Amino acid sequence: MGGTWETQAFSNEYSFEKCSDEDIENVIAVNLVAPIRLVKSLLPALRQTTNPKIIFMGALSGLDNFPAREVANSASKFGLRGVVHALREELRKDRIAVTIINPGNIATPEVLDDLKQAGKPETDAIPLSDLFSVIDCVLSLSRSTCIKEIQIPAMNGKGA
Repeated sequence: MGGTWETQAFSNEYSFEKCSDEDIENVIAVNLVAPIRLVKSLLPALRQTTNPKIIFMGALSGLDNFPAREVANSASKFGLRGVVHALREELRKDRIAVTIINPGNIATPEVLDDLKQAGKPETDAIPLSDLFSVIDCVLSLSRSTCIKEIQIPAMNGKGA
């Protein structure tokens, strides 16, 4: 789950004051409420698997003191970290590992286009294959191990 963000987020045109209430509610619903409901509905199936894992996609903007301006997105990703930490404790008895990965910009076509328009190099984004490698690593671990949280900034991006 990647999520969504406010209109004009991550651009010079972004203004919290100009965000509509609907936009703010949508970001919170998609990034925070939906993952909670999804996990709740999947728990019976997860309990039946041999090596259950839950991996959430957070964001660097959800970390303490990260210099992000997008209020609803940051709040939702910060809240998602709280969900992950609470779920990990709740599901420990079932030995279900719960991890959150907090990447910076991922080199999707949309992000690469945004970087180009901002005059920034593609190296300010993380190759999608790198994110997949991290996910594969978490999934390959035994049921005895849990990675709590992973931060993945681009080497030349914010948060590195």
